[in-house]
Order: sequence, then C-alpha cells, then structure tokens
Amino acid sequence: MRYVRLFSIIMLIFLAGCQSRPAPEIPEAPPPEVKPLPLVIDPTAANSMQAVSWSEIAAPVFADGNLRTWADALAQSAIYYKRIPADRVVQFGPYAVTVARMHQACLELEALVRQGDPAKLQQVLQERYQLYRSVGNAKGNVLVTGYYEPLLRGSMTRSKRYFYPIYRRPPDLVDAKGAGIHRVEKGKSVKYYTRDQIDGGFLTKPQAKKTTGSLANRGLELVWVDNPIDAFFLHIQGSGRVLLDNGRMMRIGFDGTNGRTYVAIGQILISEGKIPHEEMTMPRLRQWLVDNPKEQKRLFFSNPSYVFFREIKTDSVGNINVPLTKDRSIATDHRLFPKGAPGLLTTTLPIFAPDGKAVSSWRPETRFVVNQDTGGAIRGAGRVDLFFGFGDHVEYEAGVMKQNRSRLYFIAPRTDLPQSGAR
Repeated sequence: MRYVRLFSIIMLIFLAGCQSRPAPEIPEAPPPEVKPLPLVIDPTAANSMQAVSWSEIAAPVFADGNLRTWADALAQSAIYYKRIPADRVVQFGPYAVTVARMHQACLELEALVRQGDPAKLQQVLQERYQLYRSVGNAKGNVLVTGYYEPLLRGSMTRSKRYFYPIYRRPPDLVDAKGAGIHRVEKGKSVKYYTRDQIDGGFLTKPQAKKTTGSLANRGLELVWVDNPIDAFFLHIQGSGRVLLDNGRMMRIGFDGTNGRTYVAIGQILISEGKIPHEEMTMPRLRQWLVDNPKEQKRLFFSNPSYVFFREIKTDSVGNINVPLTKDRSIATDHRLFPKGAPGLLTTTLPIFAPDGKAVSSWRPETRFVVNQDTGGAIRGAGRVDLFFGFGDHVEYEAGVMKQNRSRLYFIAPRTDLPQSGAR
C-alpha cells in the first residue's frame, strides 16, 4: 500500500510540473462532529459517561497498523473478567453489563483484531457495541497525562550507597469496606502512617547508621535504592524495575497504599511560583528537585500518600492484576469507570526533536485503549493516565503529557442483542 501511495505522489509531482498553473489542493476531510455533553459537577459511576454515536470516531482509527497490541491488552482483560463472578455488574454510566458479557466481548474483539480486517472490525463495533463518552471535568474537559515503568538502581542489602527503602505491604495494614485503610492500635482503628512517619528518618538524616521510621526494623524492606528522587517517582508510577548491584533485574509492582490523600508536589511548586504552570512536566520537576536538594524533604512530606510494592515475575501490572500493555493500557478513576473495559482515547501526542528530549510539535491521535489501572492522582471523570511502557526516553514521552481537551470513550456490548457466545 505504501508503494502505491509513493507512486501516486511521484505522478502528481510530475503532472504538476507539466501544467501551466498548479492544480488546486484537495481539502482534508473535516474531523467528526463532537457535540458537548451536559456538564456534571460531581460525577458518580452512574453519570460519569453517556452514550454517543460512533460517528464521533474517524474511520482511519479502525485501520491502525499496530492494532495487534490492542488485541494483546484485550486478552489480558478477558483473563481479568474470567477471574470474577460472571453475574457481577460492570457499570457504563447508567447502563449495566454483566461480567460474562464483558468477558465474551473482549474475546470477540481480540479475535476480530487478529483477523486484520479493519472494515469488519468497524462494522461489528458499530452494529454490536455501544460507545460511551466521559463527561469530563466540571468544564467538560479530559486531561491526559502519561506514566511509565522507571528504572532504579538498588541492592538487597542496606549500605551507604543503597540507603532508601522500598517497602512491602505491612501485615498490620487493613483495607476493609466501610472502614477504609487503617491499622489497629490498642483495640482502636487509626489512620495508617503518613509518608513523614514512614520515611522521616531517611530524609532527615541521610546515611544515618541507625534505621528509623515507623516501618523500620520489621523486615519489610523489599529492596534498597540509591536515590530518594527515584524512590519518590516510583511511588507516582506504581511499578518499576530495579537493576541490582549483582546484575539481576528485579521487577516490582503496586501492592497497596497507606490510604492517605495524594498531593501533587508539582502543583505546590506552581502555586509557590517556583515553576510556571506551562513549564511543569515530569522531567522539569525532577530537575528542580535535583537542583534544590534542601527542598526535597519538605516537598516529599507534603504528599502523605505512600505506596507499597511486591516483586513480580511478569510485566508491570495494573489494578486488575494483569500485565499492562505499552501505549494501550490506561489508568482512570476506578470509582467512576469500568475496570478492564475497552475504550478509545482522543488526544495529542508529542513529536520529539532528534535529542529525544525536546518536543518539536504535537500530533492529533485517536487510539484504542483498555482501562486496566488506576492511580492516587487519577481522580474524577476528567483524568486519564496513558501507559508508555519501559525503555529509552519513555520518561520524557510520558512526562511531557498534560493534554487537556482530550476525549475518553468506553466500548460496551449492546444489551439489546443476543450474546455471540457462551462464557
């Protein structure tokens, strides 16, 4: 196909040179019309999205040349749905679909994608599936950010170099419905320790001989790393890889939080005038922390939220405990949107200069995604985090993302049609 297009371009150039005046340009097709949804000030699972027409999605999306990775992500969601009760309800705004139908839908869409027939995929989606769009934030907007799998350096033993602990989930952490996350002290439920209480000793007295903190000396250290900024960013990302001093690569994943409210330290620096809002990105924030080491403790402890980790043997996993798929998995507010559900994301993505760090321009993008993760900072109907995976430059690719006026869609099997197969 690309050779036919190249030949056509060459012929157009040749013919243009033979004419006395240039041929008129053929205008591009206008983007699909997208009607605004009614504003919802305080979205819930019942009103976080509304049914919309497939006409909002441009046809080229169905012919994505790398759509097999969406099939990979769908296969993981099918595994998730297979694990939970078939009669449980998955909520798409005011509409409910059973887990059994979601499981079958993921299998059907996966098979369709692997057949490599874009026209057939488009036909089935438009005939058998309903599209739902998020109502967004109080202004109707959706903000898209990015996250990734960072690389840290560490050791299984504490030393002057590898001094900062990554903790396992503590056995006294209780996560109970109705009671929230807490611990029991003298027979009473109390909030779990804050970041200051857990890590205070490490950042107050770097490389101190005696280990201090509310979780110290309890055998909960999963691994020790060499950089407090890397450790803090790991908590933001929720999973990562640690290159150990013996050469082994250790993969670690999310295993719970202390239940405290997440506070974005980047927003603190913006409000203090330290970094302009338009310049705030993850790489910019990291550099500011490097340049201002005396401010690290204050800022880190401003965020009381704390994440616990476990060693994993697979790729990074999300909140539905299946491996995430680069460029396809998204994180949303699990209280509002259906876990494991397929969807679409319309946003803009960066195009980088040759150095791989500076953004030269932005390109519009609509892609198929799957909702397989959540995050402490991902709250409300107007927030989405796109997973950029692991590798060179992914910190820059994910870190520069803060694209407002994006759109988030979810795809559900229609309940007025017979199921195409049994679970």
